[in-house]
Amino acid sequence: MVNMKMTLKSHLSHDKENDRVYLMEMHADDFPQIILYMDKLARTKKYTKVFAKVPVKYGPAFLNSEYRIEASIPCFYDGQEDALFLAKYFSEERKQPDKDALNAFSLLLLEPASTNALAPLDQDYKLRPLKESDAVSMASLFKKVFISYPFPVFDPAFIIKSIKEDGTRYFGIFHDEKLVAVSSAECSQKGKNAEMTDFAVFPTHRGKKLATHLLAFMEEELSNDGYQTFYTIARICSLAMNKTFYDRGYKYSGTLTQNTQISGKIESMNVWYKRI
Repeated sequence: MVNMKMTLKSHLSHDKENDRVYLMEMHADDFPQIILYMDKLARTKKYTKVFAKVPVKYGPAFLNSEYRIEASIPCFYDGQEDALFLAKYFSEERKQPDKDALNAFSLLLLEPASTNALAPLDQDYKLRPLKESDAVSMASLFKKVFISYPFPVFDPAFIIKSIKEDGTRYFGIFHDEKLVAVSSAECSQKGKNAEMTDFAVFPTHRGKKLATHLLAFMEEELSNDGYQTFYTIARICSLAMNKTFYDRGYKYSGTLTQNTQISGKIESMNVWYKRI
């Protein structure tokens, strides 16, 4: 019998919009009971997927519970232990990949990555780390770029909380003192890794490689602070964003099938990583 009132030390989220349970960071004290806990939670809430990111040493127990490996990142935890991205499905429809999107993405991987040096950012644009005082501008930009998002980034209070309590770092590009591009790094100081995420560029400023400039700046800032592994979970349908990481030397390590609700629907996501 699983105690659904057990106090978890792990970082876990679940919601109907993503229709899933997401184990972001597992605490050793919760193992192995957390596997049954998530299974029961998914069945109780009628979610169709459980998604878990865990150290590789816990992989066999998850595989024994009908999970499958969808991606992995070597030396993810403190430069020592690999990470597995695991999934369990409670719907046959949910586990089916988007074949057209996979076909289009496969063509990208068959081409060599660009080795051209990144041209300097136009002098009309200014790039800097963002602060709590920028939260309203960030939320406004996210709202203009995305119909919906897997986390409440449209709410300035959420952004401020993520900075103060979760250690998330935000970066932005300004044009005429107006924020036109933003990104964030969800940082794990303990694991010395960071998820490069939340890239949003205002439509009229696209085509200027602003996302690439943000990514390069993030890498520099974070590597100077001792982070060793960078990764992202990118929408498979966004070939431009995938190419941004590909051209910056990130390696593709797998696709998370029908994983994340963004811009009004659940989409498959690609995992990319880079070791410094």
